[in-house]
Amino acid sequence: MFKKILKIWGYSDSQPTEITLALANVFLTHIAIGFELGGFYIFRMIIFLSGLYHLYCVSKEDINCRVKASVITFAIYLTCTIAYLYTIGFPTVTHFGWLILCFASFGSMRRLIIEKIHKQKNVVNNG
Repeated sequence: MFKKILKIWGYSDSQPTEITLALANVFLTHIAIGFELGGFYIFRMIIFLSGLYHLYCVSKEDINCRVKASVITFAIYLTCTIAYLYTIGFPTVTHFGWLILCFASFGSMRRLIIEKIHKQKNVVNNG
């Protein structure tokens, strides 16, 4: 069962995850950072804009754009997690959600990179 779940996680369609992560950046992440950590004004604007950019890339269905957006999204969630660790830590169980967001964004980024590599191989092999 574990191997099957890993296989599904590795090769399933990433668009629903991308949309969810992007919407979290547009509506929630920058607000949570503001309330709990304060400051980080430029970073919070970058979070918001990265969510809009990711939604744009998904709607455009351009694999190169989606890969770039997924790298940015992973970097955002990783940075948020590190910011929490260095400022307030994870004082409650719900704060471990930042690790889940990192894990989900990494998985989405990984799937997109694999998809991009396969598409490039198909282009090379087909002419």
